[in-house]
Amino acid sequence: MPHPIKLDALRDLVSSGAVKTATILGEKGGFTVHADAGSSERVLTNRAGQVKMFATTDTAVRELARAGLSSFLVDISQYQKGLLRAPRTDVSDRAKRASEALEHERWFRAKVDEALRQEEQGVATWHEHADVWEDVKKATAAMVAKRNLEPVVASSPRIAKTRGRKKGI
Repeated sequence: MPHPIKLDALRDLVSSGAVKTATILGEKGGFTVHADAGSSERVLTNRAGQVKMFATTDTAVRELARAGLSSFLVDISQYQKGLLRAPRTDVSDRAKRASEALEHERWFRAKVDEALRQEEQGVATWHEHADVWEDVKKATAAMVAKRNLEPVVASSPRIAKTRGRKKGI
């Protein structure tokens, strides 16, 4: 059983020359880092003291490079694909909303820029707020009145065509 080691301690052992190589070991769901420190093997742990699992070999390689190791082995013989964490749908939803907000911001700024350009050229028309609001009220009242005058069509139950035969026969 390898002894645990945190990244700072691994960095110190590498700088002192006690660790010359390490192994990125494939396991179920990810990769762990095992350092050869003389006669003992050390496994990299997180700050809580749990074995640090990496989702990809790339992240494990970056961690070893930050520790100062440039030589290491990769053993994927025991690797089994899997997820380290549950998918975060809230993050993708938040990113989608942020993207939509950015798209709206760009559209809005383009409209403002166009209005300012028209103003500079003297082709813009100005409308009083009260007049615009009155037009909105009139248009809304007209739509409501039209909707109230239109007959409401009740949906009839769907009738199956049987061609003179009884159903189920």
